Amino acid sequence: MMLDVAAPRASLSPLPVRAPERADLRLTDGTNLVSSVWRPDTADTLPVLLMRQPYGRAIASTVTLAHPSWYAARGYIVVVQDVRGTGDSEGDFDALANEAEDGAETLAWARSLPGANGKLGTYGFSYQGTTQFLALAAGGKPDAMATSMASWNPLYDWASEGGLFRTATSTRWAGQMARLKAQRRGDAEALTALAPERDWRDLFRFLCERPDLSHLIRWAQGMVDGNPSRSLTPPPPVPLLQTAGAHDFLLRGTLAADAAFRAVSPETTHLIFGPWAHIGWNRSAGAAQLGPGAELSVDRAQISFFDHYLKSIGDVPAACLAYDGGTDSWRAADPGKFHGEPSTEHRLSSGGLAATLLTDGRLGSIPGESEDVLVHDPLRPAPLVGGATGNPQGPVDLAAHDNRADVACYTTAPLAEDTLVAGSAVADLSVSIDGDVSALAGTLCLVTSQGSALALATTVAPVDQGRCRLRFEGLYRTLKSGEALRLSIHAAPSPDYLPYPVLTLPESGVRGATIILRHEASRVFLPMNDQGNTYA
Repeated sequence: MMLDVAAPRASLSPLPVRAPERADLRLTDGTNLVSSVWRPDTADTLPVLLMRQPYGRAIASTVTLAHPSWYAARGYIVVVQDVRGTGDSEGDFDALANEAEDGAETLAWARSLPGANGKLGTYGFSYQGTTQFLALAAGGKPDAMATSMASWNPLYDWASEGGLFRTATSTRWAGQMARLKAQRRGDAEALTALAPERDWRDLFRFLCERPDLSHLIRWAQGMVDGNPSRSLTPPPPVPLLQTAGAHDFLLRGTLAADAAFRAVSPETTHLIFGPWAHIGWNRSAGAAQLGPGAELSVDRAQISFFDHYLKSIGDVPAACLAYDGGTDSWRAADPGKFHGEPSTEHRLSSGGLAATLLTDGRLGSIPGESEDVLVHDPLRPAPLVGGATGNPQGPVDLAAHDNRADVACYTTAPLAEDTLVAGSAVADLSVSIDGDVSALAGTLCLVTSQGSALALATTVAPVDQGRCRLRFEGLYRTLKSGEALRLSIHAAPSPDYLPYPVLTLPESGVRGATIILRHEASRVFLPMNDQGNTYA
């Protein structure tokens, strides 16, 4: 069912909001945490909305969400706290390490603030979403939670992609946090070494030598602090609204948390599945611009969610709203589609030219009896493009990428009728490699009737004993009659993705590596939903 989600939410007129005030919390270990509090100008007692974040509380989550004063004007006391070791709060910041216990203490404090009526919700994006899960894991008791693009198991869904360490992504974020710490300390030498324009490989080497500044050396060895999924098995039945992005690098965490909460309390678990990358929402998805139908106010959705669960106002939110890029519309979706296994099996075949002739490689019901050979040149590596892990991100055009001779492409027959592709896809490949390549990258894309190719999802995975299993999450799009799906395969970018533990970065080689993809022992599973006669 397609929905009109652009209409403004019917509500009372916004309340005037007072200037933010400072509030201090002295934790049981003696550390002082500082918050800003926005209050509506009213004598009524109100629910509290809490956000905990590490970038400076004045920023809140405004890279994606409305300013805290907007939420306050809708009848809430809004608290944004500097987590330990950031902003004006005391202590030392150590990524995720202290957020569980600090968060649980903060929740109890925030519930009893002057003017509060005892109801408490939490909200926030990315790190600010992950702090919510960690506080819950330590016994915090929110009455409702709204997390946007958060991590559920940070080793699995934040630090890693397909079981490999996200070396480049993790280093860039670690560098950002180390710069904040160096500024706080007045460490001019470190700030020079951490200049944002510096190559991330140099940052990696510097940060791994400075554990006083950064968590990076531990993450690179697979030692990631703070795993809410371990303690929340199962989670308590707290009402949860999550915002997911099809091209967000934390998507696996969002979907895993949705599955965990939905198994316990499906009637209070809600999901907004948008087309977005991590930052840059509205009508954009990474570098791609979307149609006008993509626009949706997550802020309004969160207020409606909190109004229902904290004020007993309004209807129960939808179980799942999902954006369908094929129809440029939002739909009431079955959340179970995101958690099932794909069942439509396809096989690889070609005339042996899938890497050098775009139309040679096929995905169909009959396996090929041959193989495709491609060569990875470390001096001219194939980039990962599109999806959550590529550069640029989003449903970008892959024409230049797929026409490379070091990328093998396999395309389905054109669809005979409109077909919803929803859920996950898996490519289970038989591979042999002669050379210094330990992982493959894959892209699943839409091929239009005009021949352009738009990325739907990207991932990487290690090659282990001749097998490579690429899993693509978060597909949701109606493919039109005449369109097709394509799987593109090449060597994974290195050292951007490396097997654990990562103690040093390998030097770029000069010798090529030969990759052989064997058809008969390879299988691709696609979530072809709502299909009739799929192929023309």
